[in-house]
Amino acid sequence: MEVQTALVLTIQLIAMFSIAGALLLYLLCKVRGTRDDPTGTQKGSILITCADTALGLQICTFFASKGHRVFAGMKDPVESLPAKLLRGWMKMRENSDTPISGSVVPMKIDVTREDVLREAAESMGAHLNAGERGILAVINTAGSVYRGRIDSQDSLQWENMFKNNVMGCLRTARAFIGLLRPTRGRLILLGSGNDDDGLTVFMATRNAVQGCADALRKELRPYGVNVVTLDSRGVPAEALFKAPVPYTISDEEGVPTQYSADVLTSSALGVIERALYDTRPSETYCLSVPNSKFQMRLPCRSSLKISASRADSKPIQSV
Repeated sequence: MEVQTALVLTIQLIAMFSIAGALLLYLLCKVRGTRDDPTGTQKGSILITCADTALGLQICTFFASKGHRVFAGMKDPVESLPAKLLRGWMKMRENSDTPISGSVVPMKIDVTREDVLREAAESMGAHLNAGERGILAVINTAGSVYRGRIDSQDSLQWENMFKNNVMGCLRTARAFIGLLRPTRGRLILLGSGNDDDGLTVFMATRNAVQGCADALRKELRPYGVNVVTLDSRGVPAEALFKAPVPYTISDEEGVPTQYSADVLTSSALGVIERALYDTRPSETYCLSVPNSKFQMRLPCRSSLKISASRADSKPIQSV
């Protein structure tokens, strides 16, 4: 065989193998994409234990926008303001030019009552699709904070914080662990917080939650369930559990009341997203990420406005 002919054949073989390799890689990516999204339109289900707070509302709408079914825990999932805001948000997104594939399911949850938690777990199981064996994550946003020096603070406030922050965390883990085991899902908890004046007891509860997370991590590791804490230092303690704050943008009649949920930055929301998606998650993720503030305004009618406070940023959506 002549040298020139051999060279031509070699080039042809290389081209053929390259095409075959590219086709195989394409098929592998398609198969992997199908496995990662078994429902086709939704990425799986997530529970936010408390959407009565501005923080919980913000996380609910964030993950619903990412295509997840979000179970939003509320004391009153029908008549409460957060429930109405979420229904209005979903209606607005469904009627928009780019509707989301995710959804929000308001659900009665009280982390201080085991009977309510058991009923919620059973109800969530009934909402799952045929191909879903469980949920991807439980993000515990429930809790309470009272600021005050221990020599003047009411001990009932101490009991309330331990009941909500610590016992609520353990009750949540026990109630929903059965839905996390089949998916090898994640339990995400609010861990350490700001060590400010007047927060001695609150910090004691946060440190207790951190200890609970460490113990739960060891206990649940054999089942493939990861326990992750969110370090909230840099986020004001009261902001973690505050309700949506109403304000008016105009004195004219007929203008809807707005509700601010300005809690986490867009970067901090990205941190929670990594805590959910990372293949090998860290034990702790820090929410204190400098830069722009993330502001979400939830009107009482079916509209939503999200904007960033940096001078160089533009509104994400304005309806």
